[in-house]
Amino acid sequence: MWQDLLVVLVVALAAAWTVWRVILPAGLRARLLGRAAPQGTGCGGGCKGCGPAGGGSGGCH
Repeated sequence: MWQDLLVVLVVALAAAWTVWRVILPAGLRARLLGRAAPQGTGCGGGCKGCGPAGGGSGGCH
């Protein structure tokens, strides 16, 4: 009987880990933990000079 409970617990932990690490996007995981979402590439994530105001081209992405 307790072996069945142990198997259910291990399977539930594996399923939760899979959903948390593989299926949920990093931004949503960060939001659920109360952290800032990771910055991606592009104009908001470190591109210098996006658009005419920054002196670069508009095709930053």
